[in-house]
Amino acid sequence: MKKILLVCTLIGGVLTGAFAQQDKPERGDRPHKTPEQRAEMRTNRMKESLALNDDQYKKMLAINLEQEKKRDEFRNEERERMLASRKRMKSNYDAAMKSYESVLTPEQMTKLREEAKKRRAEIRDNWKERRGRR
Repeated sequence: MKKILLVCTLIGGVLTGAFAQQDKPERGDRPHKTPEQRAEMRTNRMKESLALNDDQYKKMLAINLEQEKKRDEFRNEERERMLASRKRMKSNYDAAMKSYESVLTPEQMTKLREEAKKRRAEIRDNWKERRGRR
């Protein structure tokens, strides 16, 4: 009887843990909130923690909305800057590869490309590993 109870408890614990993990959305799967939604959430938290009255709530909502819109602008500017930087890096890489082709044999170029693919895969795997720890 004790063994049956122990086995049932273990199975129940394993199943509970497995199902609890399934409902958790991945980091990239969550929908992004609008500045209005983020400002309202922040203001609601402030209303509860600071006991804001209605007049204060409206003023704080306006301030938070302005701040969230500015944050969106900063994020968009940074995203555009990063994309432009990637394009420059890619064109530089392509130019280097063309220069290499003029010096190396086809076999050496194949080996160079294979080694580059390996390095990229290692970097990607390491990045995923580090990100998973957060």
